[in-house]
Amino acid sequence: MNDSTKKKKEKSTAKTFESSFSELESVVRKLEAGGLSLDEATSLYETGMNLATECNEILSKSELKITKLQANFSKQMNLLNDSLDTEDLDNGES
Repeated sequence: MNDSTKKKKEKSTAKTFESSFSELESVVRKLEAGGLSLDEATSLYETGMNLATECNEILSKSELKITKLQANFSKQMNLLNDSLDTEDLDNGES
């Protein structure tokens, strides 16, 4: 199995943030409605905590990706500005 096949398989089995969050909301509604046995409530709570963890991990990965993109963009802009400054000096401008 090559890398692109592995990534496609991981994406197809991994839940999206939206689906995990929607499922979490459903769990919360059931818990808030009450009328559950202790075992049912405990099981739902555990499911909810697992879903909350999944959502947090997805958000953290997205935040890291955005931070890296911003850093790369900033670095590119600095290189561009440095290049323009060098051209100005070469042309005798200050």
